[in-house]
Amino acid sequence: MKQKFCFLVIYLITFLAYSQDIITVSEITINGNKVTQENIILREIVFEENNSFIINELESKIKESKYNLINLKLFNFVEIDYVLIGRKAKVTINLTERWYIWPYPVFEISERNFNSWWEEFKTSNYSDFSRLNYGIFLNWNNFRGKNEIVQLKIRRGFKEHYLLSYQMPYLNKKKTIGLNTNLQLFRRKKTFYQTTDNTLRYFEKDNEYTSIDHTINLELMYRKGIDQKHKLKCYYFNSLIADSIAILNQRYLNNDKKSGNYFKATYEFTKEKRDYIIYPLHGYFIEIGASKYFKGSSPVNHFEFDIRAAKHIEPKKSIFFGSSIALKLTSKGYQPYFQQEGFGFNDYVRGYEYYVIDGQQFCLSKTMLKYALVEKTNFEIPYMKMKQFKKSHYSIYLGLFSDMGYIKDSQNTANNPMQGRLLWGKGVSLDYVTYYDKLLRIEFSINHLGEKGVFLHFSNPFGSKKKL
Repeated sequence: MKQKFCFLVIYLITFLAYSQDIITVSEITINGNKVTQENIILREIVFEENNSFIINELESKIKESKYNLINLKLFNFVEIDYVLIGRKAKVTINLTERWYIWPYPVFEISERNFNSWWEEFKTSNYSDFSRLNYGIFLNWNNFRGKNEIVQLKIRRGFKEHYLLSYQMPYLNKKKTIGLNTNLQLFRRKKTFYQTTDNTLRYFEKDNEYTSIDHTINLELMYRKGIDQKHKLKCYYFNSLIADSIAILNQRYLNNDKKSGNYFKATYEFTKEKRDYIIYPLHGYFIEIGASKYFKGSSPVNHFEFDIRAAKHIEPKKSIFFGSSIALKLTSKGYQPYFQQEGFGFNDYVRGYEYYVIDGQQFCLSKTMLKYALVEKTNFEIPYMKMKQFKKSHYSIYLGLFSDMGYIKDSQNTANNPMQGRLLWGKGVSLDYVTYYDKLLRIEFSINHLGEKGVFLHFSNPFGSKKKL
């Protein structure tokens, strides 16, 4: 009897102590959303009014909700606070919206990366400006306040690009189904037609267009929860080339014609749990894709599997560790040159920026250890009146990195010695991150050949593959 009484007392004490920690969200107030509709914001919040949590769980939910809102890329700053009145919590979300309409001029290099362009520019004694692009790009983010994106691009120069794109993340009232679509036209006066010694070979002819590409992309997205997405994509590609390219590389289209096309269907699953996808410091990311190519006038009919994952942790204060892996597998279908892509474009091993390494299958690993020289620091820009630009932030990181990659090319190994061997690049990086998702990476790298160089990049090395 005494034991039962003691157990009952302990149970009551535990129950009462536990119940004292239960907090109910009584109110959610959103400030600063002059353009963004409130339901778009609430879609990313992982708690609702009248939900009850232990205090630590509520704080974790608030932190996760903040990351979700930041990754919408609609706000420069997101602050979520709460005030306790008894056991009720009033949550306040303060937002600083970005500037959403960007009609800005295009003036850019037309190369795989900055260093490749600089080498060509230096070879011409700094006189050849032909590899520059110019034009105008209208990018209207958060169109109608619904996180829709409208894009119109007219780019002339070395590689002409005409784009019309519309992205609608929510079609239904439950905000679980979205639709993205785009039409693109590329025209080149100087077209790379072959890879020899892991270097692109170009063809040009009397200021004429030597290749014209058309693409149509339709993407249906399903997002029931917060951090998981399912996508079904349909893609059409058509290319028209000069007669000489078909002669110089008969496997460019692999059909004995001047034009080639194919279709592609892709299923993609993404789980996104990173704090800031532009430059993550915490969390993880998984992306799995399966594609089937359907031949048109070019014999492209293989299967393709793509797996990407990344993990980011902070083992000690101001010290961050990140690691990622990308794996691409394909069936044995023969792939024309204009369709396949290995290392040197969106995927690359740091230290090998000057090389293009073709292949149908690859494995790529990236690892980085970095220290925050300057933690995220907020500041106001003097004399700036507009709220979208007045408050800014920056952070600086010093890091050590090591990349390893292996690529298999079963179609053209004789002319490109880097296929079929381990590629290893390592070095030091200085990263600068600021608002509007701007990032500058200055890297000193050494590859397995002993070649050294300083390379500039403007994107996250742990990002997902480039979307169609």
